[in-house]
Amino acid sequence: MSEVQNFHGYLILSKSNSFTISSPYTIDGNRVFGHDSDYTTMAISIIKYLVSNEIEFTIASVDEKINFEVLQIATGIQLVENGQNLACGDDASVYLSSTEHSTIEVQNTPSTLMDVNLYRSMQMAWKTELDIRNISQGAYVSKQQYDESLSSRLSLIAQNDDKIIWPPRQMNSDGVTLSKESTNLSPKANVLTWTKLSAAGAPSEFAIRAPILGGLSTVMVEFDEGPRGVFLMVDDEDREPKIGDSVEFVVRMLYGQEGIVRYGTKARIHFG
Repeated sequence: MSEVQNFHGYLILSKSNSFTISSPYTIDGNRVFGHDSDYTTMAISIIKYLVSNEIEFTIASVDEKINFEVLQIATGIQLVENGQNLACGDDASVYLSSTEHSTIEVQNTPSTLMDVNLYRSMQMAWKTELDIRNISQGAYVSKQQYDESLSSRLSLIAQNDDKIIWPPRQMNSDGVTLSKESTNLSPKANVLTWTKLSAAGAPSEFAIRAPILGGLSTVMVEFDEGPRGVFLMVDDEDREPKIGDSVEFVVRMLYGQEGIVRYGTKARIHFG
């Protein structure tokens, strides 16, 4: 088995032609998800790991616990016959294998103990947030609006109109209709400034979880291509950003609305 690789805040192991991605967090020896992760976010990361390392793979089936629409938009994968299976483990892990079960044991991989009370509070907060009866007091984003902006948010796809524009717009400053998104931004950027929103000052979409997390950190970054943007930091890493830091972008759970998880891109400090 190869050594453990750290990628997007997760742990990746490989054996022969099988790969497993797992959460670094454990409670009583069992892998548990971080505060804004689930099977879908981990599935996206393992695909991006394989692509970034130029490892050839094909996928024939995707576990029903994984949101295939989000996975496909974030990674561009297509299902083929006679490919591998992308499946969910019994704990916080996802594996890509030709067999029905992972052949890689993750119990002995490095782990970080998760505070059990914090974990339970976050799980209960997500459950409450995803209750169809829960109505956000913030800006309402319909399912249609959310779907239409998924590609630009999950894949960081921008427009090229003599200069790179992100987020995508319908018209430029001269009122000329712009073409659809066409350029992928770099998966990393530099921090221009950052702030931490207090629990009371966080947008109402996060009102249930922000007090548990002690507030939410955001960064304004600049991409090599020119655009700037503001991103939430990942929830399960307590690292204070600094101006000039390099951050990488990962897909995480943002918030729940109408009983549906809204996924988006978050930033995490990148080392090395």
